[in-house]
Amino acid sequence: MNDDIRLQDPLRASTFEELFDSFQPTLTDSNLFNQRLERKLALIDEIRQAQAAQIRRYRMAVVAAFVAGIVLGGGLLTFILTTPPSVPLFTFGINFYPLLFLEQNSRLIVALISSLMIAFCIVAIMNSSEMISKQRKFLFYEQ
Repeated sequence: MNDDIRLQDPLRASTFEELFDSFQPTLTDSNLFNQRLERKLALIDEIRQAQAAQIRRYRMAVVAAFVAGIVLGGGLLTFILTTPPSVPLFTFGINFYPLLFLEQNSRLIVALISSLMIAFCIVAIMNSSEMISKQRKFLFYEQ
């Protein structure tokens, strides 16, 4: 198969040649080009500054959530573990064995669940801060 267009259709080839020959690009003023370029570069700088401010705000929110979670989680665990062991945290008022088991071990179950939630939140926040650092590297180092 021959890809030369002139051999396939001479009329079509002459149309393309006329089209390309008739194209006369106009040269723009270099000052106008420089102004447009500077305006676009200024817009890019504004966007980068806005994204950097957004990352700072997001990082502060993550740190605040981290500190609040540690304080509240620690307070909850302290409350659970310092209350008298003879008083269950919740009661069902029924003598069904699985519910009775939950009632008798409510303190340990709630402490375990709250510890797991605190650990999960710490891991999630660490992943978020890693994501923020990756975004920062992408924004400022990949140009």
